[in-house]
Amino acid sequence: MNRRYFLHYSAVTAAYLFSGCEERSGRDKNRPLPSSSSSPIPNASIAEAMTEKIMPFTRKLKVPNEIDFSQVKKAAFSAQKGQVNIFPDAPTEVLTFQGDLPNPTIRVKKGELFDLGFTNKLSEKTIIHWHGLIVPEKMDGHPKDAIATGETKHYHYRVNQSAGTFWYHTHPHGRTGKEIYHGLSGFYIIEDETERQLGLPNGEFELPLVIQDRRFDEKRQLFYKDPDVPQDNNGVMGDVILVNATPLPYHEVKTGKYRLRILNGSSVRTYRLAFDTIETFTLIGTDAGLLEEPEEVKSIIISVAERVDIIVDFKDQKIGDRVTLRTLGFKEASNLTLHPDYPPFSAQMDIMQFHVTENFGDTHIVPEKLIDIPRMKVSDAVRTRTITMEIIAGGIWTLDKKPFSLHRVDQRVKLGTTEIWELKNSVHMAHPFHMHGVRFQVLDRDGKISFPTDKGWKDTVIVMPFETVRIIVHFTMPGVFLYHCHILEHEDHSMMANLLVE
Repeated sequence: MNRRYFLHYSAVTAAYLFSGCEERSGRDKNRPLPSSSSSPIPNASIAEAMTEKIMPFTRKLKVPNEIDFSQVKKAAFSAQKGQVNIFPDAPTEVLTFQGDLPNPTIRVKKGELFDLGFTNKLSEKTIIHWHGLIVPEKMDGHPKDAIATGETKHYHYRVNQSAGTFWYHTHPHGRTGKEIYHGLSGFYIIEDETERQLGLPNGEFELPLVIQDRRFDEKRQLFYKDPDVPQDNNGVMGDVILVNATPLPYHEVKTGKYRLRILNGSSVRTYRLAFDTIETFTLIGTDAGLLEEPEEVKSIIISVAERVDIIVDFKDQKIGDRVTLRTLGFKEASNLTLHPDYPPFSAQMDIMQFHVTENFGDTHIVPEKLIDIPRMKVSDAVRTRTITMEIIAGGIWTLDKKPFSLHRVDQRVKLGTTEIWELKNSVHMAHPFHMHGVRFQVLDRDGKISFPTDKGWKDTVIVMPFETVRIIVHFTMPGVFLYHCHILEHEDHSMMANLLVE
């Protein structure tokens, strides 16, 4: 099979083709194939033929429409089936909230009321979770509160969090991965006065970018888990990179600074993001808000559900230049074999391109100081808990060796207290650990890789293979909330638990 893993655009070679590739018979000849109990994969050659017809960097990036709650009092969403033209030659069946992809970006200011009616038009129960928001239990989107076909749930709460890049997605028990895969997610941006006074790039110079790897068949339809490949239970990999529901897009930019709010909306893939002709860029924020100080980086690692807020400066580019955002691959994230016919964690892949079209007298200056982050102290903690991550007999992904139960309470915490949680990973695969109803800070990790994103407020943190990460959490919202691995197939499988704050 002539599987191409490394996407590289060249004006010289035919733009249709994935060049700079390495064949599986070479680089991956030692990689194990599916077990003998698995039947051959009929879709692999079809998927390969389809992806080779994609012309990279010829489709314009879609920028999501916005629902700005400073201008509207109430919004409406419906989880519904639909068709969109991800590719120009055929419609793709997807799931949307308002009839198109990408779904709208919600923009709300700290202190404003959020009011939205959500109707389920799918054939099974579902619910929306506001990822990273600290809201009352009934507003959080726990799968126990999923609504049936035809029902409407009203979300109504006041946003009391600092500025940050958050997101929303459906969260039904056992089907979160499939629903997000088919389209049910979007950005949720909170603004506040402190951030506004920093004068960061905004308007056309601010872009939300959700990165997702996907699989498509020869009819341009999304292809999710392969029942004949048990490795898909470890996480679904794809060979087509979508940004804002657009395959390998381009975006026209001016010679100035751009603020990119980036979300890893994939099922399992961790990215190491970098630019091919811009050596460094500036990290200004993580999951739940801004850093105290900007940090210059050459690349940034972003696992599933994490967000990074970066400033990229195109000032040294000339009109006609093209800058490619790529993933350099992150083989450290897994020693496990996932679907062998899709690019592995180590794969270097192009993501999108920026086409420089206009000179611009940029006046934006990134401040040396962004915000103050009050640091929680170890001495503030009243207790230390240990959460283990493992796979048990039957190939079931779990926390603390207990498969998820929808109504069982796994941890009880006293409202208003601070605790340390030790997250211990005992397998050959990294896990992005997410908690509902809180934000937290990373105290330390015993691994060898330094993550600049550990310095900010977090709601999701990557825990590397055989690593222990300590986080400190202050519990301010009563109720039952989830904590789980955010590899979508892991949480659907059983790697999830309930926390009661009382």
